[in-house]
Amino acid sequence: MVLILFMGSVRRATGSSKPTLWVIPHTHWEGAVFKTREEYLEIGLPNILKALYLLRTHSEYSFVLDQAAYVRPFLERYPWEAAEFRKFVKEGRLQLVGGNDVMADVNIPSGESWIRQVLYGKGYYQRELGADVKVGWAIDTFGHHAQMPQLLKLAGYESYWFQRGVPSNDTPSEFSWEGIDGTRIPAFWLPLGYGLLYPSPTNLLDFTARVQGLWDSLGTYSKGPDRVALAGADVIEPEVSLPQMAGEYNRQADQPLTLRFGVPTDFESIVAKRTDHPVITGELNPVFQGTYSSRIEIKQWMRQAEQTLTTAEKLSAIRAWLGLSAGDPNLARAWEPVLFNQAHDLTSGTMVDKVYADTVRGYEFAKSLGDEMVDANLNAIVSQVDTRAATSAGVEAIPVVVFNSLGWLRTDIAKVKVGFSQPGVESVRLIDPSGQSVPVQFVNIEKYPDGGIKDATISFIARDVPAVGYAVFQVVPEKQLATKVAVNPGPQASNTRYQDTGSIENEYYRATLDLWTGALTRLEVKSPSGTWDAIGGRPANVVAEEQDGGDFWELYGTLNGGRFTAMTRKQGLPVPGSSHWSDEWVGGNGSTKSGPVFSEFHVSHPFGNGTFGTTVRLYRGIQRVEIETQIVNNDKSVRYRMLVPTSIAAGKRFDEIPFGAIERPTAQEFPAQNWIDWSGGAKGIALLNRGLPGNNVAEGTLILSLMRSARINAYGFFGGYEPGVSSDLGLEL
Repeated sequence: MVLILFMGSVRRATGSSKPTLWVIPHTHWEGAVFKTREEYLEIGLPNILKALYLLRTHSEYSFVLDQAAYVRPFLERYPWEAAEFRKFVKEGRLQLVGGNDVMADVNIPSGESWIRQVLYGKGYYQRELGADVKVGWAIDTFGHHAQMPQLLKLAGYESYWFQRGVPSNDTPSEFSWEGIDGTRIPAFWLPLGYGLLYPSPTNLLDFTARVQGLWDSLGTYSKGPDRVALAGADVIEPEVSLPQMAGEYNRQADQPLTLRFGVPTDFESIVAKRTDHPVITGELNPVFQGTYSSRIEIKQWMRQAEQTLTTAEKLSAIRAWLGLSAGDPNLARAWEPVLFNQAHDLTSGTMVDKVYADTVRGYEFAKSLGDEMVDANLNAIVSQVDTRAATSAGVEAIPVVVFNSLGWLRTDIAKVKVGFSQPGVESVRLIDPSGQSVPVQFVNIEKYPDGGIKDATISFIARDVPAVGYAVFQVVPEKQLATKVAVNPGPQASNTRYQDTGSIENEYYRATLDLWTGALTRLEVKSPSGTWDAIGGRPANVVAEEQDGGDFWELYGTLNGGRFTAMTRKQGLPVPGSSHWSDEWVGGNGSTKSGPVFSEFHVSHPFGNGTFGTTVRLYRGIQRVEIETQIVNNDKSVRYRMLVPTSIAAGKRFDEIPFGAIERPTAQEFPAQNWIDWSGGAKGIALLNRGLPGNNVAEGTLILSLMRSARINAYGFFGGYEPGVSSDLGLEL
């Protein structure tokens, strides 16, 4: 939520030859940010009553509502108003826009989540009100990715209204927005904000001056005889004075304008008749870059929930296809709190602490339901799988079903926990679907007093598991140490007792690390054309801690809510002298180890007033370097970024966006979905993340924002924000 107020008004008048200022009354319901969902409903639902009152008492009046999570509770709690509500919707005087559960962030949530926003929001309006929402409405959202035109069109939208992210202030307010595939959709930018006629003056002299000033200001962006102004604000009731003053204004014979109440599609139909339709291509980003790493655990909760619930959906569909059930009634219950939490303010992490706690509870509820559905569906599917296998006489094998939920053939690491009551089990052998033994590596092991295995977690590489399919492996207990499956030996184990550096290796990479600091000092990439050092001799896997006195919205500064253009300020590497680096500290526990399935390095040590721990792992036969880093922060107003230098000096940057990828400029932080790629010539490096959207490339270095310690520093007391409400949990102490 960020609001800029301007002022204005309107009336439905026909047959006028004067220029027309279209006024669209609305209220922007916040969902949750400074107050909880229920608190905002208590404030906001009476505003819908007020809108219905004005629709009843002023025949020229119109109104707009923008989120299913707002409309649905109204109809459920005021069922006696439902008939009148439906009547105004049918007449077109009350227009439902957005068609989502909430006004969602579109950059950070997955594309699959946005589709479910549409299914949930549009689906509800169609079922309950017979309304097909065709107006895209993201007037308070913090930026818009370049696949939105195609997604909007495919979802049945015919327009898109928004406030932030245009490339420059000379952008026309009405244009055709072209996405990366060439799809175009009519776009309506609100260059002066969405609160232009709030609050409306209550005397004719001031009201007339406001209208004229507003018309002139809009003329910078819209040159036609029809211009548009939204009248409303955040969680604010409609004003009785607005239709009254609009009527008085229009009754003045000498006024140069006509004020006319309308809904978005009224103005869209006027613009559609124009012959000049300028085209703006690409994304409308970035906006408020501090939000990409504020309250970072919210982003990680979101990504985990999305993955869990989409997996549950796939398994539920397969279960139904097998005739084992008719679908899962808990899917909608699990998705709704996730969709609600994807509201732009919640995704961004700009909420107060009590709302943050509510948000986490919503994710916990969704995860609990999602995990239950995944387990139940997997168990039902596996019950139809033939897991029998021929083994040595008298030896009973334990079947292990590895399921691949992704849509392509997959080879990856798998782990399973097994246990034995029989004595004397010294090892296990793993048989793949073709009957061949495959290497296993013990991750954890617990033994009986006689030395036999009681419980063990084993890891192995599951190769070529079919897309959205499974492979059956067999774990065979062995009374003697199993014969090892031949693998290429890795580098010898190393630790700080004897060495200062150590290496881990697989078929694709050899990684050399500083055992004391955790810095990756060399990454050799093995290729048919020869080996090359991917990081160019500079240390990677280094985390920089930088002073950042910004609030939740802005890096290094405080919010300017009136910034409606994309932010182009350069953001390069952390500046030496004003930042601290993880390799400035050392720990004595650094070590490497090699095994038949994976090799890994681990170290932990102090980092400023906190701690730093990192694990780097290479798996046999997998083209990936896996890094897991844990930081304990005890400093206020800082940010942490992980650096991966490359030897690619002149490359191109591509970031994943929902259902696509886009080339972006360097030295600017943008929101990426799951990966960022930096390539030049025949070489390239991709950096994958797990719920860490803030990505950048500067001076050939991949930069991943890990977290920020921030809070609300200064914000006006409106929209539910009140003195004394804490946001200090955002300091991440």
